[in-house]
Amino acid sequence: MTRAPQTRKVDRSAARVFWNRARQCADVMEEALERGQWEAAGVNAVHAAISANDAVLVALRGLKPSGADHKDAARVLLSQLKEDDAQKAGKRLSVIVAKKSRVEYDDKRFTEKEARDIVLDTQRFLEWARSRIPEEFR
Repeated sequence: MTRAPQTRKVDRSAARVFWNRARQCADVMEEALERGQWEAAGVNAVHAAISANDAVLVALRGLKPSGADHKDAARVLLSQLKEDDAQKAGKRLSVIVAKKSRVEYDDKRFTEKEARDIVLDTQRFLEWARSRIPEEFR
């Protein structure tokens, strides 16, 4: 049986903090990609996506994942937002987060193709997140 991911309540106004963090990580992600810094692009892509997910969940539900497993980020999103676009975004987030260990802890270099793929997925996830976060929280 799959355990339910842990969440904690967060004041909805904190969505601004998470969205700002996502944008900062995304900016560094894109700069790193331009410089050929594949690992930095990948690490920041993962963190941008996780922070954007937190911004969406906090803005819309007043909660965020609180467990140690980063895969819970996608699980909480998929459980909280049932619309088709949210389900697609949750699956995309799962793909991004699944690469976290590879880019942060693996002893093999992260390749240009891997970096470009994760950056594209993250950019698409951020576009979706921005469309879902009410303007007063961006």
